[in-house]
Amino acid sequence: MLRLGALIPACMALALGCGPNTNRDTNETLPPADAAKKPSDAPQPATDEPAAVPVTPQAAEPTEPAPPPEPVDPLAALSAEDQATFLAGPTDGGEPLPNHYVKSNERRHDTWFPYVKDLGGAFVGVGPDQCFTVAAAQGAELMFLLDIDHMVVDVHNNYEVLIEASETPAQLRQRFNATEQDASIALLEEAYADVDKKTRRLRLQTYRASRETIFRHLGHVIERHQGDAQTSWLSNADYYNHIRTLFQNNRVRIMDGDLTGADTMTSVGVAATKLGVPVRVLYLSNAEEYYKYTKQYQANIAGLPVDSKSLALRTIYNKEWEHADSLWNYQVQPLANYQEFLSGGKVRSRNAMFRVATEQKVLERTTDVPGVSRLGVAQ
Repeated sequence: MLRLGALIPACMALALGCGPNTNRDTNETLPPADAAKKPSDAPQPATDEPAAVPVTPQAAEPTEPAPPPEPVDPLAALSAEDQATFLAGPTDGGEPLPNHYVKSNERRHDTWFPYVKDLGGAFVGVGPDQCFTVAAAQGAELMFLLDIDHMVVDVHNNYEVLIEASETPAQLRQRFNATEQDASIALLEEAYADVDKKTRRLRLQTYRASRETIFRHLGHVIERHQGDAQTSWLSNADYYNHIRTLFQNNRVRIMDGDLTGADTMTSVGVAATKLGVPVRVLYLSNAEEYYKYTKQYQANIAGLPVDSKSLALRTIYNKEWEHADSLWNYQVQPLANYQEFLSGGKVRSRNAMFRVATEQKVLERTTDVPGVSRLGVAQ
């Protein structure tokens, strides 16, 4: 039986009367020319592409994993641009006051530690060195220190110079010892060489006037503890190092100004917003006893960038409240909740806010920690 490829030539040979072709040398019968071709020899359709050359798969060369990115140091020195943003904006200016609180009589800031621990972000607060304890426990990345009393502002400026010059809390305390007064004044004069004459004179005057009070005060702060826990910025070496690093890397802005003023708090809110750093702690101490929630104050608090971790902290001096120390109740309130209470003039004072919060059943006068109260904290 003929294959299909040989069918046509065979028929043509029969029609022409030709016999089979023979090989005279071998006397073997040769197949028809077309039939001798192998299937692979059949004409192939023309193509412009070259025939594919089979490639033997090669094992992938082992590659080294990419190194992890370098961690960003949240306390590193600010860039020149960020530094300018941090320091931008006006302040209200201080006022001459009859009493100067160059030291705090609040002693139980540790009651806030479970709430503020490692929050990061920015710290905004009033008063002298108790700010350092709260900001250190918070792990603050920026500090805005403000006060209406120019003497407290001068104390902070002096702290900046002397903290940077002191590797340990004990060394810092000695900077306020009578035996070290001349050496400390020399440090301050050198640091203030480029400051205007009046400002330099006032800061040095503040050092001399407050030196003994601060020396005695720091002696208590350096020993502060609860059980085995060191609970102040001077008794806890890590806390002290954190505050010192913030000063060394120019992450502290010292501002004269009023919480209710038009400039200082506005500048704080704008700077923190532009730097993308939420205010995680607003420390009010007991300042709210001395002012109403004016429209300007409402705007100042509303202008702070906050998130779900942000807190307002206040101390309350009132015999009707349980005290954590001999004087103060220590209160915690989510900062967003505080903004909400102030929005639209809903309340005009701290006590009015307490009354409304009591009606709404969101004020806890007592908690599982003696002397700590909470307002608006989710259960």
